[in-house]
Amino acid sequence: MRYTRYNYKAPKKSNNNFIIIITLTLIVAIALGTIFSKLLPNNAASTVDNSTKVSLEKDSGDTSKAATTSNVKDYVALQCGVFSVKASATQLKNTLTEFGTPFIIEEDNISRVILGIYPKDGIDSVVKELNAKKITFTKINYKLNASDSTSALTNELISANIKILNKLSEKNTGSYTTTELKKWMLTLKGADEKSGNYINMNELKVYLTALPDKYEKGKTEEGYIYIYKFIKKLIKT
Repeated sequence: MRYTRYNYKAPKKSNNNFIIIITLTLIVAIALGTIFSKLLPNNAASTVDNSTKVSLEKDSGDTSKAATTSNVKDYVALQCGVFSVKASATQLKNTLTEFGTPFIIEEDNISRVILGIYPKDGIDSVVKELNAKKITFTKINYKLNASDSTSALTNELISANIKILNKLSEKNTGSYTTTELKKWMLTLKGADEKSGNYINMNELKVYLTALPDKYEKGKTEEGYIYIYKFIKKLIKT
């Protein structure tokens, strides 16, 4: 019968010394790593995408939650007719009031009849009504990209303004209180004065700040004309 032979000799002291040295080296490395990590700035990892993140509210009526601005905003203007004679444009405009707030834009010696400006994902109900009444229209798409924090803030201001105008265009809305909008604008931070879009952002902010506390429905058409021209100016710059 075979037996397994075990060696019961005590380990050499040199092996113990080697283990002790390795252990001490690991302890020192961990300690140094901890010290250096505390010396580094806490926000080093977060500085990569600060240009596209700004703390503000997506809904102008709620200033209790922080949100991240979107880099892209898509809007649609519904063009229902183009005329060389303004009287004809006015006649069409008057027939569209049951669907919202139509307005006329005069450019290049023509008059465009436009029924509102809407977020791309908020146009279905209006389109459904127009189709039901067999009213022809063309969708004019506008895409606004935010290349920096100032552009992102501008996008949010445009979005807030269009939400108000769309609300005023609803049949049962007679006016809109802008108090919360103005409070919300005071919380907006992160605009860069060196940005090429800074002047445009300030212009829109001044315009919205000057709105009456009670924004009447009768001013909706004027508001649409302003924001239409403002968006066109942004696209050209």
